[in-house]
Parts: sequence; C-alpha cells; structure tokens
Amino acid sequence: MTLRVAHCVGFYFPENVGGTEVYVADLATGLARYSVESSIVAATDRGHEEYSWAGVPVIRYPSNWADMRAEASGSSRVGLSKFQELILHTNPQVFHLHSWTAGAGLKHLAQVAQLGIPRVVTVHVPSALCLRGTMILNGKEACDGRIEEQRCTQCWALSRGLPMPAAYAVSHLPRLAVAPDLSRTLGRVATMLSARSLVSAQINDLRKMSELSDRIVAPSQWVYAALAANGVPPEKIAISRQAVAESFVQLGARAARTPDPKALRIGFVGRLEPYKGPHILLEAMARLPRDLPIRLLVAGSGTEPPYLRTLEMTAAGDERIEFLGSIQHSQLPDFLSQVDILAVPSNYMETGPLVVLEAYAFGIPVMGANLGGIAERIRDGVDGWLLPFDDSQAWAAAMQDVALDRTKLARLIANIRATRTMIDVAGEMASIYRQILEAPQPAQASAAGLARR
Repeated sequence: MTLRVAHCVGFYFPENVGGTEVYVADLATGLARYSVESSIVAATDRGHEEYSWAGVPVIRYPSNWADMRAEASGSSRVGLSKFQELILHTNPQVFHLHSWTAGAGLKHLAQVAQLGIPRVVTVHVPSALCLRGTMILNGKEACDGRIEEQRCTQCWALSRGLPMPAAYAVSHLPRLAVAPDLSRTLGRVATMLSARSLVSAQINDLRKMSELSDRIVAPSQWVYAALAANGVPPEKIAISRQAVAESFVQLGARAARTPDPKALRIGFVGRLEPYKGPHILLEAMARLPRDLPIRLLVAGSGTEPPYLRTLEMTAAGDERIEFLGSIQHSQLPDFLSQVDILAVPSNYMETGPLVVLEAYAFGIPVMGANLGGIAERIRDGVDGWLLPFDDSQAWAAAMQDVALDRTKLARLIANIRATRTMIDVAGEMASIYRQILEAPQPAQASAAGLARR
C-alpha cells in the first residue's frame, strides 16, 4: 500500500541549497522504492508556486502563511491558517519536518498537530539545541547540549562580543522580557537584558517539539545524546545516519582520478562563513613554506563582507590558493575529481556533514575538525585526519606531512569503506512512518520528562 509523506523544509531547489535539502531530495527518491509517495512543501520569500523537481511535486508557500487565515468556506476549516489549508490540500498521512526556521519550524509543527496528522522531525542543525547555533561551549570546546539558563546565557553573550566578566554578569540577571518599543530604543542592550528569557524559550521550544512529535530523528549519536540530556524520551528518538544518493556513489565508482604529480590538491566546498572554518585552512596555508608542493581549491560563497575580506587578506599573494566561487550540488562530482583530500574544518557541531560521505564515495580521504558528526564519520589515521577545530598550526602540520609523503595518502585511500546510501536511510524512514501509522498515539499533553530550567 502506498503511503503519502509531506517533507517540509525552509528552502529548496532550484535555489542554492545546503546538505539538508540535498538529503530531502535524495530521501524522496529513495522512498519511492518502499512505496512511499513524497511531496515537498517548502517556504519561500516569493509567492505561492508549484513545480516538479527530480520527479517529485514541490509546493512553495510564502513564509508568513502560518500567520494568515485561510479563506475556505467549509465549516470544518474555519479558522485554519493558509499553511494548514495547504497541508490539507496535499493530504499526507505523515508530515516530516526537516528545518527549524521561521518559515518551517515549531509553529508549523504545531499547526499540523492540530490537524491530527502524525509528525516526524529530523534535527539537521544544532539551532534547536543551541541559542548560539554552534554547540561550542564558550567558543572553546564541544558542548554536551544540555540547556542550562546561566551556562547558555553566558556562552551566548560571549558570542555577541561581551568579555567574560560582562557575560557572567548577564547570565546572572533575572529573566526579563523587554517590551518591543523599549527593545527598539535600547537595541543591543535590550537583547542582553532578555538573554536568559531567550534561553528559557529555547528549552520550552524543545519541550514543545518533543510533545508534538511522534518521532524525532537524530542523524548522529551526539544529537541523540543531547536530546536525551534535555529530557526527550529515548524511545521517541531514532538514530538514522546520513547517506549518499545511490547515483552519486555510482558516479564516484566511475570517476577517473589522476593524481597531480606536481602538487597535493586539498579542496574545501561550503559556505564561506566563520562557522564552516575556511579561515583555518587559509591560516594553515600561510604557515607552510611557499615551495611546498600543495594547492588549496576553495569552492563557495559567503554573506558576511568583513569575514570575506579577512579571507582575501589572508590569501593575498598566495598563488597556491584558488577561489572557485559558489558551485551547485550537481557540480560537486567535477570538483571532487580535482582534489586529493577534502578539508572540512567546521567550527561548530555538524549533524553530518553529508560532504564527508560524498568525498568517501569518490575515494577521497577527509581532513576534518574533531567535532560532532565529523568525528563520528572519520576514522583518524585510517581513512582521514581529525584535527583541532581552532588550531591552524595542527592543520598546517598535517597538510605538510602528507604533501611530503604521498604514500600516506595512498594508505588512507585504501582504507575507505563502502559508503552508506540513501536507500538504507529510506528503508529506515519508511519503517518509522509505518510504525507510527500502525500504532497511532496522540502526542503527549505534557513533557514531564523534560527538565524545567
């Protein structure tokens, strides 16, 4: 029997998207093998539109539809939002939320719960667990994810540029909800005054996610541990690790790879933003002798001009570094075919990232930050390197070591294991959907297991 699932995301193709949207597109394709019919409902800043992408129907809805009343005249639909009307029109048996944004997040999950449709949430990003968004405690070390008002307020204040004494003081202020008019007048001061209230809202939102979800999917073990640490019932959490599309694996198997005898080629692909850590690679290159046979290929674009200027200044005059600009996911195979090592120097706790597995599908070892999902996927010294996320000297040493002895690269390549595919993930998701439908239970009215902070 065919099962209908609506996947909800904050962005989607043909926009320049990230790993979450690639995951959703590949999942929708894989689910077809298990008699699961998918549709995509995705927020947009434009108007309502419908189209097909990779054979899957896509409905784009304006981001404010959850706040707008529908115009349906039927008595059963009076008072519904336009988003709820859209979901009813799509008619899914299961609603699967993949984002945690204003356009596709808690409000939308709650409105689907009002319709009585079973709900699954996959935690693709740390923002549901971390107000700072990185899961790096005080900017120095991996966090266990437990949301505690004073600790989290101090950490967040530090990320906003406050020195430690001031951040500590802010964390010990009482909870304050600053009125909108006063907030506009006081600006940054008002934000700091209400910091503890923001953290309190974070745990309340997580509690509501738990209440409203029939199942929460964790792509990595650390996500599972963080959810459980905040009181989400373990039986409600399922671990389903990311994977690569079967077609991508086939491309990797056929890819012609010819090492450059003149220089080791290291590649970076992703957003040129601080949390992705490209500055670590550029700083490492600056530490290396100019005659070392090494090249750095950087693919991506950014939205923070000061940070981009810093990258440009760090790389200035270094002909070994090449900026390729942003590339589409369809261009990733060509990019991977040009590099010997992929670098993933993320400065935050990734739930994946998918690009590590994509590199392995092409037989490419990975240098990654020793954090979160990266640390769960790379076997240090076996099929890649795990390096400190904030130490460019350590990265430089690893890069120089392999550039001077390419036999080490060959050994790591030989150790790369077969890559998990989205067919595996689709089978796990299909099983979860059917379990929920075969044993339907209403969402719990309260989340007593969630510790109140």
